[in-house]
Amino acid sequence: MAIAVKMNGLSRCLGKQFTQFAKAPVFRKCDTIPFRLSGIPVRSYSDRSSKYNGNMTSQPPKNEMVYMPGVMSPNRSFGVFRKVLHTGLYSQFVAMEVPVNGEIGDEIHTVDQVLIFTHGTGKAIVAGKEQEVRQNDVVIVPAGTQHQFLNIGNTPLEVVTIYSPAEHDPRTVHQTKAEGDAQEEAGEDEAPEWSQRSKSENEKIGLVKAP
Repeated sequence: MAIAVKMNGLSRCLGKQFTQFAKAPVFRKCDTIPFRLSGIPVRSYSDRSSKYNGNMTSQPPKNEMVYMPGVMSPNRSFGVFRKVLHTGLYSQFVAMEVPVNGEIGDEIHTVDQVLIFTHGTGKAIVAGKEQEVRQNDVVIVPAGTQHQFLNIGNTPLEVVTIYSPAEHDPRTVHQTKAEGDAQEEAGEDEAPEWSQRSKSENEKIGLVKAP
C-alpha cells in the first residue's frame, strides 16, 4: 500500500519506491489513501481507463459500442500527459493532463482536432488568436492551423481531445510532454495505416458495410 503525502509544498508517493520530488502535487499510478496532513487535502489518483472498452490496439476497431463512464468528470485523473483511449477508422479519442505551468506544444496537424476542457484554466492560441479556456469549454482546430495550449492555472489542465482522422498510435501513453516529443521525433508515435483509409477503401475490404 502506498500513501500520497504533501509536506512543505513537496509531493511524493510512498510505496516500494520513492518518486522524484516536485513543486506541486504529483499523482502517480499507485494505490493511495486520501488523508489530510497539517490540514492539507490530498487527492488520490485513480486510473479509470481500465473501465473503458475503447480500441487501444494496433488493429482496426470492432463493430461495437464504446462506453467510457465518467470520462468528462472534472475529477478524472490519469496522471499522464497523454493517453489514447480509442482509435476508430475515422477518429481518435485522447485524454490529456497538462501540468501546472505546462503546455501542449506549438504545432500544426494535418487532421482536424476538437479539444474539450474538463478541469483547470488554460490559454488557447490558435492562428495567432488568444482565448482563455476553462472547464466545459470547447476549442476546434481545423487541419493545417497552428495552435498552442498553455496551463495558466494552479491545478492540472484536464483535456479530452478528438482527432479526425487519428494522429497517434492507438497504444500511445506518454508520461510527459518530453516523452511524447521524443517518440514523435523518432517516428514511434504514428497513426496506423488503417486509420487513414478512405470510406470507399474500408467498404471494399469489408471493414464498413455500405447501407
